[in-house]
Amino acid sequence: MYPFLGNSLVIKMNLAMVFDYSKKNFYSLTSLIATLDLDKVLQEIDVILEEKLDASILKSLLNKYDHLVVGFSFRTAKLPEIYERLKNIYKSLHPSELRRITFIAGGSHASGSPLTTLKTGFDFAFIGEAEYSLPFFLKQMILNEDIFRTPGIAYLENADSYKLTEKPVPIVLDDYPFMSQTRKLYPPLELSRGCAFGCTFCQVPTLFEHRTRHRSVEVIVDTVKWMSEKKLNDIRFITPNSLGYMSSKPRVVNQEAIVELLSSIRKVDGIRDLYFGTFPGEVRPETVSKELMKDIKPYISNSRISIGLQSGSNDVLREIHRGHTVEEGIDAINILLDIGFTPVVDIIIGLPSASEEDELETIHVIEELTKRQTLIRAHVFMPLPGTKLEDTPFKPVYPKIRKMLGKLSSKGKIEGNWTNQEKYAQTAWETSQKLLQLPSIMRPDNGL
Repeated sequence: MYPFLGNSLVIKMNLAMVFDYSKKNFYSLTSLIATLDLDKVLQEIDVILEEKLDASILKSLLNKYDHLVVGFSFRTAKLPEIYERLKNIYKSLHPSELRRITFIAGGSHASGSPLTTLKTGFDFAFIGEAEYSLPFFLKQMILNEDIFRTPGIAYLENADSYKLTEKPVPIVLDDYPFMSQTRKLYPPLELSRGCAFGCTFCQVPTLFEHRTRHRSVEVIVDTVKWMSEKKLNDIRFITPNSLGYMSSKPRVVNQEAIVELLSSIRKVDGIRDLYFGTFPGEVRPETVSKELMKDIKPYISNSRISIGLQSGSNDVLREIHRGHTVEEGIDAINILLDIGFTPVVDIIIGLPSASEEDELETIHVIEELTKRQTLIRAHVFMPLPGTKLEDTPFKPVYPKIRKMLGKLSSKGKIEGNWTNQEKYAQTAWETSQKLLQLPSIMRPDNGL
């Protein structure tokens, strides 16, 4: 089926892993690159990060390497751009050059929509977490063994359907590094992965089966000690809900574990700043309590706390299975204000179930919140693959709501470029629908 993966791939280690790199995918790529450091064979692979990867860069690299594995990791909003770039690469490279390149994709879009990903021109889409599957895949290539034994990859069966290999077992986070020490890539530390809630607009619960896993305090502190020795003294975290750390159930807070984590990090010599509960690790409203926030405040450096309210309408919150009410959100925001934090409140405009009246309720909540040193971070709903709302057609923001948001933005009450998000949402939706109807971008050496 894939003649370009034939006997010519006895490559004597002369293979490079090339990543299309940007600030948007740095966090996810680093965790994957770090896994290559764990294997003696894969440590020898050259890992190349290229911004705006194009055909000219690939041509140059083919002068040095026998084979390239070219990886993209992207969100749905980037699909139109990725589609155009892959199309140009295929047009610009000779078939003999394409035979020496394997295009792979990962990230939230690939996991949520393998078919549109593969039709964009990728040979394989990696589904879900790839800390195990990517190293396995690369070693199979290096050893010229069966790459289709790799768990968790999708590939085209014919022009309009795909096959999926055996599902990988969820990894134990403590067994995998946060960062690539060898290649000096240092993202925020991932505390937890997955979410036990079921918000219909979010990919996280479906990607990780409503399961939440955590890294232990011991592993985190050991990494922080290493960071301190290297003068990496600014500590930040990635997590779906900072106040859900080490919690066994939704809405349950493990206050003891959170305080232990933060206090233990603060005991490490040389740590300057410790950020918790801020991007990229917001908190959920129902997990905020006065006692907890008072306990953690002495340990953390940030004065802002990011909190997800998402809508000012209880009807909408119920429809999206958010798991809290508007009142719980406002109570949490008031607690943060009273203790001396500045809440940064995430709101989503244009949710499918939101009527104009619902959106007016949200605007009213925004106006009330901004009277008390609260910042609003506005987002526009995008139907994401793999979610319960993935088939929802794009709809523009109501004109009246757009006008009111514009006024609030002009007064500095709203953060976030929600107008650009609306454009991205529309373009990504239209592109994904078009790809389902159009022929796949096919390599000339593919037998399909």
